[in-house]
Order: sequence, then C-alpha cells, then structure tokens
Amino acid sequence: MYKKILVAIDGSDLANGAFETALQLAKVEKAELLSLYVVEYPNIYAPGIGYDLTPVYEALRAEGDRVATEVNARLKKEGINGKAWVADKFPSIKPTASQIQDMADEFQADLVVLGTHGRSGFKRLMLGSVAEAFIRQSTRPVLLIPQKATVEPLTKE
Repeated sequence: MYKKILVAIDGSDLANGAFETALQLAKVEKAELLSLYVVEYPNIYAPGIGYDLTPVYEALRAEGDRVATEVNARLKKEGINGKAWVADKFPSIKPTASQIQDMADEFQADLVVLGTHGRSGFKRLMLGSVAEAFIRQSTRPVLLIPQKATVEPLTKE
C-alpha cells in the first residue's frame, strides 16, 4: 500500500514516537522511509539584523546533523531502505510545514507521518502547530501520532 513514507523528526520525544510508527510501517510495507529534519529558524533570526548569527546557525544545523546521524544508524540497524535528510533553507525563513510539504512532493511520499501534541483551545492558539499547518496545506495522506500514543510492533497479515 505504501511505497514511500516521509516522517518529520526533530529529536523530541514527540517526533521519536512518530518515527517509531513510521519505522514499523516501513518494515511491514517494505517501504522507503525518508526521515526529514527541518532546521527551524525563529523569526528573530533574519538576515541583516546587525549581529553575527553564525553561532546560532551552526548550533541549529549541528542538532539537525546529530539527529540525522542517529536516525541513519537506526535505519541501517533495522534494515530499512531509507535515509535521514536535513532541510536547511537559511536564510529563507519558510514555515516548517511548507518545507515538509515541499519535500513530501519532491519525494513523492505516499504517506506523511507527524507527531502531534493534541493541544486545543488557547494552548494551540498561542503555541501553533506544525501538524495543523501541514494538514491545512497537504496534498498527501497524513498520519498523526498523538503524544500519548504507544507503538506496538505491526504485523502484516
């Protein structure tokens, strides 16, 4: 059913839960798994603001590289066809959800897996949600993994 699965990763427990689900699906479906880390620059990190952002830039990129290295090792260990990719569009500050959509289109993903906090009301309004923003623009099937979900090994019958 799924040949290409994209999962958004960022090293958080939430994203790790989504990754575990995507990994299990990729095993069962024998699908290729693209694990995408988007380097997210807060709006204050815009070019031309008058001070050197190099240390911030380097730290954000290093974190993406660290997470991607861990994911690539896990994919290899599990025998999954796939890779981790770090999307770094600096100095363009394109929203994370849009970058995920761009990569899903480029990869031709059959499914996009995202973790979600499941916030509602005021918390969602104040904190925003990459998952919600992605769903609003996605042209691909999406599987949301709630923060409280537990991953059980899948078997194909």
